[in-house]
Formats: sequence, C-alpha cells, structure tokens
Amino acid sequence: MMHSAPQAATLAVPAILPAKKLSAPFFPIGARPAPRPVRPAFKTRRYETMWLTADGRVDSSTRVAPALPEFEEAFSAIARGTLIETTKGFVAIEDLEPGMVAVTAGGRREIITWIGSMTLFPANAIPGVAATTMTRITADAFGGSCPMPDLLLGAQARILMKNARTRAAGFDAAYVPARSLIDGDVIIEVTPIAPMTMFHVVLENHGSLACAGLAVESFHPGKKISEKLDPQLAALFIAMFPQMKTFADFGPLAHARLAADEAEDQIAA
Repeated sequence: MMHSAPQAATLAVPAILPAKKLSAPFFPIGARPAPRPVRPAFKTRRYETMWLTADGRVDSSTRVAPALPEFEEAFSAIARGTLIETTKGFVAIEDLEPGMVAVTAGGRREIITWIGSMTLFPANAIPGVAATTMTRITADAFGGSCPMPDLLLGAQARILMKNARTRAAGFDAAYVPARSLIDGDVIIEVTPIAPMTMFHVVLENHGSLACAGLAVESFHPGKKISEKLDPQLAALFIAMFPQMKTFADFGPLAHARLAADEAEDQIAA
C-alpha cells in the first residue's frame, strides 16, 4: 500500500511593516515637565508598641519607621526603671501594660491605652547616627524629694511647671521641655554610654504621669502634627497607634505647652 507524501502546512505569515518612527514629545521652548519631587532617604529605627484593643485585649507589634523627631518623641520620653504611680502602686515603666490605670500628677485616674519603646544607642554605635542627649534631673532638684531618685528623661520630654514663670507666660501651669531647665548643676545634659531603653505612654485622656515625684507629660502629638508631616508620613505615624483612627482621637491637651525658647525666657526672667 502506497502512502502519499505528507503535504507541508501552509502558514500565513503576517507582513512585516517598517517600524514607525516615534517622534519625541513636543514641549514649547523653555517648557519642560516639572521633575517629580524626590523624597529624602530617611534613616530608620525599630519601634516597639503595645496597645489596648477595642475589645479590651492587649496587642503588640514591632515596626520599622523613620528616625524622625516626630516619631522618636512618641517613644523616648522616660528611661527604663522609672517608677510610675498607678492604682496598683508604683510600677516600673517597663512593667506597665495597656489597661492598667495610672494616677496622674493631678490625682485623676486614667487608663493607659498605649505604650511605646525604643532603644537609644551611644555615640558611634551606629554609623551615621548621632548620639542622643538626655536630661538628668537629680534627686531633690525641685526640693521635697522631687524627684526621688534621679529622673532620666528623653530629649523631647516635657514636665509640668506651675510657678511664677508659667504665670508670666500667661498660664497657670504649662508643659515645658525638660532640656530647657538644664543648669549644669542639678539638671544636667547626659549622653548614654550604653544602649538605653526609653518609653512613652498614652493615656485615655491626656495628662501628667507621676514619675518619681515629678509630673511628666503623657504622649500627645500636638495640635499641628499633620502640618509637620506629608500625607504619607502622617498615615505611617498614626498607624503606630492602632487604638486611634485619626489625630483628633488624641483629644485636647491637658495644659498649654511652652516652646524651649519661651521656657528659657521665663527662667531668665
């Protein structure tokens, strides 16, 4: 039986057209598209958070975020080992948990809704990261065991002052940066020589934590935080506080704040 040779299949080959020359985009003389703004490269650091969930549980996370002053302020006000007054007595800040009730310096009872922490490193420990200064308020600096013992605060921590200086500024009481009180004698600037864990605390209603006999401001981002951060950074910042939805959820400030230069003016008066 003979088999006919298979016939080759006929393929339809599309015609190859000459490539179309693409013309460069036309811009009027002197007009070019504006370059896209380049976001600066931020150094980052690790932040630890614990917060009280809507159903009363305690949750926690570790996040890497920009090492910007606005972020660091939220995590580095009070040094490890500082005793905080609560309804259970004085508790070291590292042993606090969201849900515990703090007794504020004004005598109010406020639920702790969030605790943040970060580690400060000594000079040259991390290339390109400058050493952070801290403020040491020595025992009895304000008299009457205030504080007792020494109190070590972060670079942006504020304490509540109520005296002639704040009244001269127009306030019965006001928060002033602890570093603005440095006198080189009983309140001094120090630089950590070993890694130091720092903390900050958010209360259900903003107020003053009773720390070793001094009134230290609980964390509040301030009224103008959204103006300091672009929308992307602002969203990243508020995400560090899962118990909050917007900056407005932090509520009003318990007392006015004096800037460092305003506080210095009052101290010098």
